[in-house]
Amino acid sequence: MDVHDLDTFLLIGAAVLIAAVLAVRVSVRAGLPSLLMYLGLGLALGSSGAGIQFHDADVALGLGLSALILILAEGGLTTKWEHVRPSLGYGLLLATLGSTISVLVVAFAAHQFFDLRWEIAILLGAVLTPTDAAAVFSVLRAVPLKSRITGVLEVESGLNDAPIVVLVTAISAGHLVDDGPLKFGALIVFELVAGAVVGLGVGFGAGRLLRSVALPASGLYPLVVLAFTVLSYGGATAIHASGFAAVYVSALVLGNTELP
Repeated sequence: MDVHDLDTFLLIGAAVLIAAVLAVRVSVRAGLPSLLMYLGLGLALGSSGAGIQFHDADVALGLGLSALILILAEGGLTTKWEHVRPSLGYGLLLATLGSTISVLVVAFAAHQFFDLRWEIAILLGAVLTPTDAAAVFSVLRAVPLKSRITGVLEVESGLNDAPIVVLVTAISAGHLVDDGPLKFGALIVFELVAGAVVGLGVGFGAGRLLRSVALPASGLYPLVVLAFTVLSYGGATAIHASGFAAVYVSALVLGNTELP
């Protein structure tokens, strides 16, 4: 990429970002989820609209994972602990047992009716099961619901991505076939628990550090808090734990920590 290409990229990128921000205002006035506006903007810019071609699967994967990290971090940082604490058990149950049941139901139907192999059927169930965290967080801010229901949905949408990503990654790596169901299940449990432990460690450690170190400008605190949530993802994945569980848990801890 030369300087001219960089200038063009920055120009288009800034224009798209401005359009995306303005689309939120339009969606609020129209009573539509902002994600619909983003999808429409993407279609308008894609090959069927403005003709922008994009075929790099690796870049798409990297952008998607990065976006999910930021979405989960934002969801955890804006979730009030006293609001979700009464519903924590139900939310965890939906994110784990509920997701497992959904995966198994879809997998059974795909295996019985479409004659898919079990590993492919389970992979299909895992892809279709998770709720969209960005959509849920957006809708919950706009739709008045009982606090208990809102708390359950916030916890479920923030945590259900972690087991699903672990499941999809493990199946893609062949662990279901090579290790068997019991070892496969133990692997998923380990990754989720270890990820949550890493998130707790980073969250409480970062909170204690930031309370003891006075930064020269208040605007630095949001940046360093976000950096710590991303750090929790990297630390968790380095020990083969769930980075997404670590991100949400660390963000939840830091979002409910009194900082200067």
